[in-house]
Amino acid sequence: MLRSPMGAQLGGWQSILGRAVRERRQELELTLDEASRAIGISRSHLNLIELGKATGVPGEAVARIDAGLGSQGALVALLPPKDAADVTRSEEMRRAEFNKAVVALAASLFFDPERLTESQKVDAALLRDHESLTRDFVRRQHHARPQTILGPTRAHLNQLLSLESTSLSPRMRQQLDRIIAETAALAGWVAFRSNGDLVTAHAQLALGRQHAREAGDDILLAQLLAATSSLHSSLDLPRRGEGQRSPLALSLLQAAQRKAGAGSRPVHGWIAVRLAMEQALLGDTRRARPLLGRAEATLPSQPSDDAAGLFVIWDESRFPGWAGKTLLIVRDPAATGLLEQALAMTSAPHPRLGLLVDLAMARMNEGDADHAITLLVEGTQLAIERGIDGVRALAAPGGAKPTLPSPAARL
Repeated sequence: MLRSPMGAQLGGWQSILGRAVRERRQELELTLDEASRAIGISRSHLNLIELGKATGVPGEAVARIDAGLGSQGALVALLPPKDAADVTRSEEMRRAEFNKAVVALAASLFFDPERLTESQKVDAALLRDHESLTRDFVRRQHHARPQTILGPTRAHLNQLLSLESTSLSPRMRQQLDRIIAETAALAGWVAFRSNGDLVTAHAQLALGRQHAREAGDDILLAQLLAATSSLHSSLDLPRRGEGQRSPLALSLLQAAQRKAGAGSRPVHGWIAVRLAMEQALLGDTRRARPLLGRAEATLPSQPSDDAAGLFVIWDESRFPGWAGKTLLIVRDPAATGLLEQALAMTSAPHPRLGLLVDLAMARMNEGDADHAITLLVEGTQLAIERGIDGVRALAAPGGAKPTLPSPAARL
């Protein structure tokens, strides 16, 4: 059968779209099942789209896939002009501005003029020094003001990126990739946690995931996928007019759990408790409660260096706060006691801020508005003192809408 030029052109467009969708799904380490749930379409339909064999893929469907995979307009940009015009102008502008910002950030990361003139010998001792510096930033980010470590972390990242063009043995290349992955992820995480800078967080966590793959470090990649879920979760970025559902966040956490395999217990515990909270947001208490039990089983019996992960400290002092938050979402009265227990054991500013917010919500649910206001005032003062800029109006899980610091501070 002869095919018209228009038909060939259409088939080419569908093939390009399919490859782009598959690459985005694989970049997020999602299976077809996980991606289809995040998007809200059937697995078979998504598979046909990826293969370029789906018939009649309208602009609305591509926009839905784009949003479901958190592509920020990259997939919509592949639409033929007529279909692309179906996406509202305001949405186009928002996505275009986001993409321009990402490009500008990438340019600042990869085209640092100093990198073109500097050269240095890379040996095992130098890599150990860089790794030690990254580990120091990781430890400090749990307690320090974000502004005090964000600039130095970015400078450290640029220095690491400048080493990529040097000749390295396979083992040293793998080590460098792992250090870059951790440093890039940390820079994005601190930017997100301090002032909600999504552009930087998305770009640098994506850079981190790329290098974690190149390093072949599945445990590190699992942590980065779990952190990426926060950028899409209504726990951390409340959705307006979309309810509390976070399908992509849930799918990313499931991918992280799968990628972690039989590795680090603290990583598994953190992922399990994040999964419990996302399931609670979906109203699935039946799945949320067993996940809390699984997370609690991973707690170390005594203090351990392994407890201080890249993004979270996982020990018995932190677990009651996570469990209390999950029970708060499902309006279980037991949440208040757990949150008070966690607050009494927590002095680090970021988790303490999150606990103050959550306990205030729990008190609001109990009708104790005076106590809730006192807690919110204390939280606001702490945010100002510690330079935590993410203070915004959030909707509490129970429907109350006080002005609260960003829940990302809890992490």
